[in-house]
Amino acid sequence: MAKSDIKFKIPSTVFYIEPIRAFIGNLAQSLGFSRKRVADIQLVLDEICSNPIHHGSVDATVGVKLQIRIDTHSLEILVRDTGSPQAGEKSWLTQERLSEIEENRSPSSERGHGIFIAKSLADTHEMHPNSVGGTDVRVVFGL
Repeated sequence: MAKSDIKFKIPSTVFYIEPIRAFIGNLAQSLGFSRKRVADIQLVLDEICSNPIHHGSVDATVGVKLQIRIDTHSLEILVRDTGSPQAGEKSWLTQERLSEIEENRSPSSERGHGIFIAKSLADTHEMHPNSVGGTDVRVVFGL
């Protein structure tokens, strides 16, 4: 199978997570991922789409971009938001912020679990500020 890219943009509302989740689940299943691994991929997708929808967009009209890349060895998902900058702040994502979220993650706190889940379940997990003032989250699942 040659590399294929699928790109789309969804409005920044949680309503669109379920259809994306179903699409990715069907795609992963057709690529040969096990049922358990498909569930892992869908859970990670929920987490990496929820943060940009809740924290990474000025409003619903701005949207969140997704790029899915498939080849014979992997499924890669890139989620990009445009950011929701606070006064004087370029991006909410800084190394200090990531460290703080991970350090303060606890069972009694709702913060930081999505990053932990994505790091735990994906074969590769990367988060970087992007050129438009938002955040790119990239996860890769090997076949």
